[in-house]
Amino acid sequence: MSERPAAGAGLAARSPAVGGGVAPLRVLMLEDSVFDAELLTEALLRAYPQAQIKTVRDEAGYIAALRQARFELILSDFELPGYSGQQALELARSLAPQVPFVFVSGVIGEDNAVELLRQGATDYVSKGRLSRLPMVVDRALREVAVRDGRVRAERALQDNDLLFGRLVDSLADYAVVLLDAQARVLRWNLGARQIFGAAESEALGRGLHEFLTSREGPQPMEWLHASCAGGSFNAQLWLQPLHGEPCWADVVVACLDAQASAAAPPVATSRVRYCLIIRDRTAEHRNAEALRAAVARAEAAQEEMARANEAKDRFLAIVSHELRNPLAAVSFAAQLLQRLATVPERHKDLIPGIRRNVELEARLIDDLLDVSTITSGKLSLRADRLDAASLPAEVGEMMRGALADKKLKLSVRGVAEGAWVRADAARIKQVIANLLRNAIKFSPAGATIRLESEVNDGHFVVRVVDHGIGIAPDALERIFKAFEQADREVARQFGGLGLGLAIARHLVIEHGGMLTATSAGPGQGATFEMRLPLADREETQPLRAAPSLPPPPAAAAQGARVLMVEDNRQAAELLMLFLQDYGYAITHAATVAEGLACAAQKEFDIVLTDLGLPDGSGVEIGRALGARLPVVALSGYGSPIDRQRTQAAGFAAHLVKPADPEAVHETLQAALRRTA
Repeated sequence: MSERPAAGAGLAARSPAVGGGVAPLRVLMLEDSVFDAELLTEALLRAYPQAQIKTVRDEAGYIAALRQARFELILSDFELPGYSGQQALELARSLAPQVPFVFVSGVIGEDNAVELLRQGATDYVSKGRLSRLPMVVDRALREVAVRDGRVRAERALQDNDLLFGRLVDSLADYAVVLLDAQARVLRWNLGARQIFGAAESEALGRGLHEFLTSREGPQPMEWLHASCAGGSFNAQLWLQPLHGEPCWADVVVACLDAQASAAAPPVATSRVRYCLIIRDRTAEHRNAEALRAAVARAEAAQEEMARANEAKDRFLAIVSHELRNPLAAVSFAAQLLQRLATVPERHKDLIPGIRRNVELEARLIDDLLDVSTITSGKLSLRADRLDAASLPAEVGEMMRGALADKKLKLSVRGVAEGAWVRADAARIKQVIANLLRNAIKFSPAGATIRLESEVNDGHFVVRVVDHGIGIAPDALERIFKAFEQADREVARQFGGLGLGLAIARHLVIEHGGMLTATSAGPGQGATFEMRLPLADREETQPLRAAPSLPPPPAAAAQGARVLMVEDNRQAAELLMLFLQDYGYAITHAATVAEGLACAAQKEFDIVLTDLGLPDGSGVEIGRALGARLPVVALSGYGSPIDRQRTQAAGFAAHLVKPADPEAVHETLQAALRRTA
């Protein structure tokens, strides 16, 4: 056994070695003749100068070489001492089946050569024609290269196919189906098994229509035709798998041979033509339907709530109107009796008591309407820049009567000016009045209530301090909720609906402020504090005073012609007595039709009308007559919406029953002056 290294320059190109340059050709030579081995070596090196040749002379060396090293070419003699070339071929095919095996012999015949080629030999060369050796070796190596390239390509395809299969099978939420031109299944992933309820082995080679139909819209074969026409098909529809549950799915079909004529008959082939992808969206679809149904129910409930709120508002408006009308009659009668009637000394407090109770009932109606307006989100504020410093004193003056009735003293102390805020003055007065009423209600006779104000830390602060029944710590927040009071005993003893403080807090919050209550406990009195943010600095300077103008001439009530439209005859008669005392000439009508008929027949200076009339609304009178003479509303309808309606109809003013006759007189005078 000998091994001869390569030498010289070669003729045939070889693959680059790992370290660079040309990789040597590794050759195993089985030859017992030293002379023939030399000849073969020289012939081989002339063609492959860098070849590495290992020479063995017997069976043992041959077997050992095959097992110990890797070769790219085997050259073997045919006749060896005690060992034949056929045995050497069989061993090579067993231990190195991919290595080219070339016989080089001087005694092999044509018949033997053909048989050996049939058994797996690559080629043979006669020792007498060694010039053929390089050509034979080149051809053998090229065949090996082609075979290896094909094997590598097949392996790469197998690897790619395996990778594709793993990727597709991993799409558990997607059914991926590959179809041939006749819509037969070529590939079927795990997602398809889950959706269609059949394994890939059951589906291969069978038509898609055997596993799937559409419950509505185009059928699977129509999907394929559409994809051929346009390159793809997309749809969302209900599917009915043969072995699965109905599902709402996204369907995508791609025609991989869209250029082929759709009219040409399909050719039986295993080549992929269609790729079908289906995603089960049943859960999402049902969730979406449930959401749409919930939204529809919510919208219906909201509409029903809106209708209920409108019905409630209409009900409260009607109730307030129906309650205010008799209250107006009682109030007018009490005031008339107080002015004209002689009452025994022992009963002199009865008539003022009637008036106070009428005012209390009217305030309860106002509170109910305010709560309704607040809860329905319809509260509107007319915020202007104003100096609020004078408001506490004004409210204190308004409450003198209530304080005197309960023999209470009021101490007013605070800033005289400089409390500039953006606020609705009437609503802020309402807040302060509610706080004072609360203090009056819960203070013992003879006590003093303090009404204090200051500008502090960028806020206008108003405090109402009483020495009444006090508030338990756990009730300090509850008292600001509508229809809530400190406890049942307080509600039983002092009465009321528990609305004043709730309304007050909401009004303060709407102004961007805070309303809080503090108390040391039951019997220790209470302090209510309102904090309103001051207006921005550029808004805190008072407006430049307008040049003074002479006051407008007062309109004489004496002889002023008033058309009064009022369906409550008793209230109308009592108010007419007051207005006639002021010097007005009154014409009374009970309906819209009567009022318009009177206005067509006679000339009037002003109209005073109710809104809720038997044959329509007093708003119609305002629309008909407001362009040529002032129209004033006097009605039990006094919500913000009612006021907006009368303002839009051109009314000069809007009074709410029960109104003080003096207030009615002043309002009529103001309207007459504006039109004088």
